Amino acid sequence: MNTECIAPEGGPADGSAGSPRATTQGGNFFVIGQGQYEQLQQAVFGQRQRPVFAVLDGAIIDDLPARLGKHAPDAMCLFSGDLDPMLAAAAPYLLPLAPDTAATRLALLEGWNAHWGIVLVADPGTDIYSLRAHLRRVLRVSTPGGASMLFRFYDPRAFRSVVPTFDPAQRKAFFGPIHGCYTEGRSSDSALYFARDGLEAPNQLSLAAAA
Repeated sequence: MNTECIAPEGGPADGSAGSPRATTQGGNFFVIGQGQYEQLQQAVFGQRQRPVFAVLDGAIIDDLPARLGKHAPDAMCLFSGDLDPMLAAAAPYLLPLAPDTAATRLALLEGWNAHWGIVLVADPGTDIYSLRAHLRRVLRVSTPGGASMLFRFYDPRAFRSVVPTFDPAQRKAFFGPIHGCYTEGRSSDSALYFARDGLEAPNQLSLAAAA
């Protein structure tokens, strides 16, 4: 799988220096409203037979392993081995979602529009172990020059920039058992859905704020 663009828009490829650290303090403009959250939930969980997961980015979210230990104990790190604590804190994590759980609120309410991660709608019967194995296979990509680099697909800015450039074979290889992916849109009142078998351009979901 080749791609020229693996870094998120406006930020470095490793997600370190220059990446904003999202918070949930009062006045945080990233957080969507309750009505928008409910619309997003309806879209994400609308395909009833398909399991839903999120991949969240420890390089963006403060204390992600501790948060997951409290709200999503079934979460799994996409990096393998006995990790240094600093690397573990900055790693991506895969977690299952269900309607209006603490894990879902973390992914779809607290972190939406703050670049915390992406949401995956998988094929029926896909479990977290097989999905993690697939995602680990697409963590690294080859540049046109032949270099191997980390593909931070779990940063929605990178996802929506890179995935539309894939040819059909690359798209099939990348999605694998994933039926489609939701990311935040380029505007704060929208979400994007990238279907595995759909057009290159994503479907846009308007998240209307309550009057």
